Amino acid sequence: MKRTGAAIAGVALGLFSGPATASGFSVSYQSVSALGTAYAGAGVLSENAANQWYNPATLADLRRTEISVPVHQVWIDTSFETGTGGTFNGLVPQSGAGAGDFDDVEPFIGSLFLAVPVSETMTFGLSVVSPFGTKIEYESGWGNAYVTPPPPGGLGPVTAGDFYATESDLQTININPSLAIKISDRLSVGLGVNYQTLDADIRNAATRLEGDDDAYGWNLGATFKADDNNQFGVAYRSEMSYEVEGDITFSNAGAALSTAGGNPVAPGSYSGSADIDLPASLQLSYAGSLSDQTQLLLGVEWTEWSTLDALVVESGSLAFNPTEEFDWDNTVRYSLGLNHALAGGTVLRFGVAKEDSTQNTDNRSAISPDSDRIWATLGAGFYPSDNISIDVGYAHIFVEDADINRLDKGAQLKGSYELEGDVLGAQLNYRF
Repeated sequence: MKRTGAAIAGVALGLFSGPATASGFSVSYQSVSALGTAYAGAGVLSENAANQWYNPATLADLRRTEISVPVHQVWIDTSFETGTGGTFNGLVPQSGAGAGDFDDVEPFIGSLFLAVPVSETMTFGLSVVSPFGTKIEYESGWGNAYVTPPPPGGLGPVTAGDFYATESDLQTININPSLAIKISDRLSVGLGVNYQTLDADIRNAATRLEGDDDAYGWNLGATFKADDNNQFGVAYRSEMSYEVEGDITFSNAGAALSTAGGNPVAPGSYSGSADIDLPASLQLSYAGSLSDQTQLLLGVEWTEWSTLDALVVESGSLAFNPTEEFDWDNTVRYSLGLNHALAGGTVLRFGVAKEDSTQNTDNRSAISPDSDRIWATLGAGFYPSDNISIDVGYAHIFVEDADINRLDKGAQLKGSYELEGDVLGAQLNYRF
């Protein structure tokens, strides 16, 4: 079936992502070398095969066959504190508060990259990553608490949060072959095609939404060396359009709420479908030499999350179209980084980034809550031999408290998320 933005999620190579560490459902962890500089300059450097994800044109400067395997361990600390006031279907006042913590989620995320020169001016690349995803499990009975009449006239004691989300498991895998061409010593261009699969399982106390689909897209980019000290990169990745098919299952509580709202439905599963567009993105990158050892890096990435406005489930078995409202905002991430080379070839990396939230108080999503955030990162690159390099990186992500005030599920969910994340990554690059 196709249902809520849930359709968006991501996990690649059997690995999971989580909330709080990127805008919307984005998964940023594709390269450990780029993590060290908060992704500044990632779309203009050709440090290893992993840079092709940010700009396929970076492949053109790789003159040896190379495999890059980055892995990231993510720790997410998330809790929810309920606010005062609230209503349940406009009738019963708030009577207390439920638990707010999430079950522990510590996603492990991996990717795979390959670069193969095919001529003096052309390089083929292949990437397998998870660009979108989330994995969240709430404790049962969370959010604002209410007392309604006992069944069958009511639902008895309920907590609002359970009707917005109990578990989110959204996964994507993206396979992206690319080709880069060196037009001249200064200019390179690259083009790629993308095959992406999506699998979603989104649950709350009223419904469970399950569905999958695949989609195709494209990406392109260019790098330009203005002189020996200044390089620029631009890259664009298209949106991915899905028609997700699967099932929507109504619990007894979901059937009761739908019937009370004028849309009678019996408990059970119904087949359905829904259209969903995962966002396009535009990335600008700069690398400039401050000295023989130090390089200044800048980056700006825009993501078109406004394409995710609402997910409407269409089913011939239902007299209404269940809808999940998103109405998210476009986001921008601004990054600043430094590479500093030491004697012996070791490279130290530092970075900071500021990233917008897709959401605000009125449209914050319990499926994948996020807020404005600041990244502080550091990393290093080591070259133990001519064929091998190793990158390590660490990021701490400071996330602003995220208020929520939602009424669209009948029960008012009012409170604030407290979010922060830590990321530790390692990457092996092997050149043949």
